[in-house]
Amino acid sequence: MDRRLVVILAVCLIEAGFRLLSGYIFVDGLIYTLFARLVELTVILVFSYRSCGLITASLSKELVIGLGAAAAFGASVLVLDLVSRIFMEKGLLSLLLSQQPLDQWVSFFFIGCLIGPFAEELFFRGLLYAWMRESLAPVYCIILTSLLFASLHGNISVIQLIGGIVFALIYEWRRNIWAPFIVHTSANIGIWVIPHLHPFM
Repeated sequence: MDRRLVVILAVCLIEAGFRLLSGYIFVDGLIYTLFARLVELTVILVFSYRSCGLITASLSKELVIGLGAAAAFGASVLVLDLVSRIFMEKGLLSLLLSQQPLDQWVSFFFIGCLIGPFAEELFFRGLLYAWMRESLAPVYCIILTSLLFASLHGNISVIQLIGGIVFALIYEWRRNIWAPFIVHTSANIGIWVIPHLHPFM
């Protein structure tokens, strides 16, 4: 059996276990999520380091591409929001985003904007997408992994679905997780910060 498939199944079982136990372990949700992601990261890195999308010829190049893609994606979202105000009084972003509390911003930044996206990119793009891509066309891999990625967040929302598609497209282009990770991190920061800073929200 392909080692990546074993790791994919192991991470799925770990995630399911953490979700089942979440109602019985009384600890802060962010800390619980951090622990779950660190366990999953450990399994991925120990058992599939060379095949999880980490290795690239030029890390600095991939990070620059990621920053450029993140800037382009962010700008397109803001333009789309402004255009949507022609048809909607408060715009699309006010419909999709809500202000999150800022009382645990350091924890949220570390867990929700760095560790979480890194673990998710390793799993969904570096392992799952790459494994599926060996036998399926890109369009099927993009759709399936994006649906699974969105469902991980509790319900299949438009934001997570679009994010999953964008991250998968970038992975298909670059074939490593670094550029999608930068875009994913930037998107999570944007989802958190834009409602506090957007002048029209």
